Amino acid sequence: MDGSKKAVVFALGGNMVIAAIKLIASFFTRSSAMLAEAIHSIADCFNQVFLLIGSKRAIKPANEQHPFGYGREEYFWGFMVAILLFFVGSMFSIYEGINKLLHPEQIHYIWWSIGILGAAVLIETKSFLVAFGEFKKKGKGNFLRAIKNSVDTNLIVILLEDSAALCGLLIAIICTILTVVVDPIFDGIGGTLIGLLLASVSYLLTNELRKLIIGESMPREDRHKIKHIIEEFRMVKHINKIQTMAVGKKYLLLLSLDFDDSENAYDIENAIEEMKVRILRKHPEIETIYIEAKDNNRNDRV
Repeated sequence: MDGSKKAVVFALGGNMVIAAIKLIASFFTRSSAMLAEAIHSIADCFNQVFLLIGSKRAIKPANEQHPFGYGREEYFWGFMVAILLFFVGSMFSIYEGINKLLHPEQIHYIWWSIGILGAAVLIETKSFLVAFGEFKKKGKGNFLRAIKNSVDTNLIVILLEDSAALCGLLIAIICTILTVVVDPIFDGIGGTLIGLLLASVSYLLTNELRKLIIGESMPREDRHKIKHIIEEFRMVKHINKIQTMAVGKKYLLLLSLDFDDSENAYDIENAIEEMKVRILRKHPEIETIYIEAKDNNRNDRV
């Protein structure tokens, strides 16, 4: 099973268990923060189903109408996840939190509530570690930079979801304790904070997916590495363009190069094939390479 798909399946199983536990707990405790967390977990379950649909459709083979395949369809389903997270998870949590701020109530079965939240932390942590382990195999640089540069929609969504879930659980635990020890109004504060947290994550996720849908390029340092590989070929006199675009979990690379006009077509063809081999060896994340070869005066294609 693909690493990112494994992370999605694991997260779906964990969230189904967590959602059921939180719903039962919210019914007995009457806690707004617990209900917000339950709705968050239910939304996450639907999110993972969307991601699995996207993964299934993304592997469809290329055809006449979609010559580059369906890889980018993952971005659409990821965008659906961001919308669901905002309108179902965030808006409901904020609504419920404000309602409890206006009409605060004491929660019941405090230790059951804290115990359930603690168990949810353990499950979410395991889910996060599975996704993070797969992400580290592909990600480069620090966490936020790697998220920004990644084109694996599934891992981006799962990591952001699990990070939000862990932060939300911490907020719920703190506010549950403060509700009992200090004032019932902290239950409403907890629900509202969880809603605002989900809104922030939804915005971050939507912004990243927007870039991918438009057509995000490879990171600049990787494009520079490709440039250095091309410069190793002495017959290349000028690099006109290096263009890349994310297509699902892979990239499309377009090159326009000026070759020495004294070279014959056979040698240029061999150089192009060797160039592709070297680039793919260094950058296996590239799926397709197109190279436009021109003579040194940039008028006629070879």
